[in-house]
Amino acid sequence: MEVRGASALVTGAGRGIGREVALSLAREGAAVTIVARTRSDLDALAAEIARAGGRAHVFAGDLRERPTCDAAVADAVRAHGGLRILVNNAGVGGFSPLADTSDEEWDRIIGLNLTAAFRVTRAALPHLKRDGGHVFMVSSLAGQNPIANMAAYCASKAALDHLAACLMLEVRQAGVKVTTIAPGSVDTGFAGMPRAGDTSWMLRGDDVARTVVELLRMRDDAHLSRVEMRPARPKPRA
Repeated sequence: MEVRGASALVTGAGRGIGREVALSLAREGAAVTIVARTRSDLDALAAEIARAGGRAHVFAGDLRERPTCDAAVADAVRAHGGLRILVNNAGVGGFSPLADTSDEEWDRIIGLNLTAAFRVTRAALPHLKRDGGHVFMVSSLAGQNPIANMAAYCASKAALDHLAACLMLEVRQAGVKVTTIAPGSVDTGFAGMPRAGDTSWMLRGDDVARTVVELLRMRDDAHLSRVEMRPARPKPRA
C-alpha cells in the first residue's frame, strides 16, 4: 500500500502504542484520525504531528459507547475523504482473581478490548473494501498464554485473536488485509499503573509502530496475518 496520502484511523492514540503508531503513520504521509477519551492527550499529539508537517484529525470519545464507534469512523471518512488503514489499539488491562472480578470490571475490559474493536471494524469495512484497506488488531501474547489474576484481559485478547482470524478469511477476497500484532511486555503504563524498575529490556511502543509501517509497505499480494513480538532478552531476575 502507498501510505502517503492514505487515510488512517488509530484508536487508543492518546498514549503508548497508539500514540507511536499515529506518529509513525503521519511521518509516512498518512492523514491520521486519532481517537481516545482524553481530548488533551489528542490535542497534544495533533499539535506534534502538525509541527512535523503531518495531518491529524482529533476525535475524542469513549469507544465503549456504541454510537461513538460509528461516529469515529464517519468522522474520519469526512475529514480525509475515505479510510484505508484501521488500527484497533484501544485497550485496558486489569489485575484481579476471577472470583474477585466484578461485572463492572469484566464489562470494562471486554467492552473496550473486544467489543469496541468489533464495532469500529464493522463500521469501517465498507470504506476499507472500496479501495483495498488494512486492519490491524493490536492484541497481546496474553491472548495465547494464560496469566493468573488476569482472566478478563487474557480472555479479551484471545477473543480478539479469533475475531481477527475470522475476519481475515471473510474479507481477503475483497482486497482487505487483516493483521494481528501480539506484543509481549511493552514499556507503557498497564492498567493505569506506571512501570517500575529497569524497563530497558522491554519492547517499546515505536517497535510496534515500525511493524505497522513495514507491513503496510508489503506488496499487495503478500499478507502477513499474525505477528508475535517479544523482547529480545528475558526480564532480569530481581
